[in-house]
Amino acid sequence: MQRELTSEGYRVYPFENPQLFLQFVTPVTPACVLLDMRMPTMLGVEVQVHLKAMGIFMPVVFISGESTVEQAVAALESGALQFLVKPFGSQTMVKAVRKAIAYDQTRDTEQLHKRLQQERVARLAPRERQVLELILAGYANLEIADRLGISYGTAKQYKGNIFSKLGVYTMAELVELMRSTH
Repeated sequence: MQRELTSEGYRVYPFENPQLFLQFVTPVTPACVLLDMRMPTMLGVEVQVHLKAMGIFMPVVFISGESTVEQAVAALESGALQFLVKPFGSQTMVKAVRKAIAYDQTRDTEQLHKRLQQERVARLAPRERQVLELILAGYANLEIADRLGISYGTAKQYKGNIFSKLGVYTMAELVELMRSTH
């Protein structure tokens, strides 16, 4: 497997046992973990649990030749991206790794986007945050002005500032942005 993945351009770091892997693993991206379901000292799902506890959420592709359907389902339910049953061809493995790496890249991009949006929201002035909350609650400009004791023009100005700072042009975009940041 190492030779095949290396020939495809992947950097591969094999480990003799799961304890050694857990000792040296770091959260790099994009990456994935190929885990045998049954190893002499630890089950693959146990390694997966340890990774999550360490705050490492790399996609996992399980490999097994002896697992039951229930074990495969449990692995997938606990977050495994794929479950390969031995024997499988090298192209099946490469395809699974490609899919896992692509998934990790997409997830990284989404997390970066979310973090950037949260930073934009954090840059809003306190009054702009109040106005934003009222906008999201469905209040119109006049109602916002009344609730906050400001003029209609000031309410409109705050709303314009919010849209500008958050980089949105419509209410639908604003609602979607706020939904994606939570």
